Amino acid sequence: MQEYFFYQRLNRSLVTKAPFMVRVIVFSILIGLLLSSCSTGKKALEKGDYYTATLQAVHRLRNRPTSKKALNAIKDSYPMALKYYKDKIDYALKINSQFKYSEIVDYYEKMNRLSDEISRCPATLNIFPNLNYYTSELAQARAFGAEEQYSAGLSSEKENTRASWKEAYFYFLKADQFVPGYKDVKERIPIAKYNATLKVIVEQITVPKNYQLTADFFLNQIIESLTQNRPNEFVAYYSPESAQNAGIKTPDQVLEMNFDEFTIGQVYDKEIIADVSRDSVVVGTVTLPNGKKINVYNTVKAKLTTYRRELTSKGVLDVTIVDFLLNSVLVERKFPGQYVWFTEWGSFNGDERALSKEQLALCNKKPIPPPDPQQLFVEFTKPIYNQVTSFLRAFYNTY
Repeated sequence: MQEYFFYQRLNRSLVTKAPFMVRVIVFSILIGLLLSSCSTGKKALEKGDYYTATLQAVHRLRNRPTSKKALNAIKDSYPMALKYYKDKIDYALKINSQFKYSEIVDYYEKMNRLSDEISRCPATLNIFPNLNYYTSELAQARAFGAEEQYSAGLSSEKENTRASWKEAYFYFLKADQFVPGYKDVKERIPIAKYNATLKVIVEQITVPKNYQLTADFFLNQIIESLTQNRPNEFVAYYSPESAQNAGIKTPDQVLEMNFDEFTIGQVYDKEIIADVSRDSVVVGTVTLPNGKKINVYNTVKAKLTTYRRELTSKGVLDVTIVDFLLNSVLVERKFPGQYVWFTEWGSFNGDERALSKEQLALCNKKPIPPPDPQQLFVEFTKPIYNQVTSFLRAFYNTY
């Protein structure tokens, strides 16, 4: 068991380095991996899962052709799996369900896979030298399955609702999967997809003219996020212009976003004056009668003034989703955002030795100019962007 020795080595290296709880978790994972890699199919066979039992036994016999447990398991599991699926096929034909051939396709594919796996394992091929491949039966079942999926798609089309068009889309996809290019599914699939898709027009955000380009960029970022990482393939977002170009006159919904409050660069100045001092500072020297010089210590003082200038940019974005046909509000949410830019500097009067290194560095600084208004707009909309995209993804995931 090569896997076992690998796990042993890995095990020993982790024991000495990891905390107790980490070791417990690692041991659990390693044991699970060890058991799965060494499975002979016996337990799956006892549970009546003949398909899994056969695959596990084949896998085991590829690594250890003489494994008695795996050999005994596959001698029972493979014939039982074939009988099980043949019985399921007979039952599906008798009850005459709508998608019986779609079920039968799955059964034949599983039987063929088992035969294929056994044929690539010398130890099992010796036990079952004459394997059956249900090629013609599978092809026939696929043809009948394609027809029943295609017919179901046509029926769903007639209901002419967005939900029924979504059903038709998946029915046609399944028919094409069973028999590529079946009848006219290649033409019907995009039509069904289009009719199943919720069409949302995203209105432009109205802001003062000098911020319009930045607001448009903000809006485009939201649409790009929803388009590239959209949780639902059946939702499409359009600007009013792209909707017009696409010939969409009656969208399903309109997404409106506007700022209720909008402040860029509101200035706040703050000044703090403080007396600072430091003890035991050398202020000079004296000469003793014996001629020896010693330092003179005293307390030094200064008056420190610190300045802080803040520019606060903030806003509240109102997001409203409107049902276009009913002209009613489906949902409305407000998302606040704020960005505070600041600069600090200082000055002092008195002895600079009373100041700390940080205070002295602050006094050597000069006030810096604030970012331009466009950048301030971008900064305060960043937290709004994260909130809005999360909200919209969650909302449209339900469609």
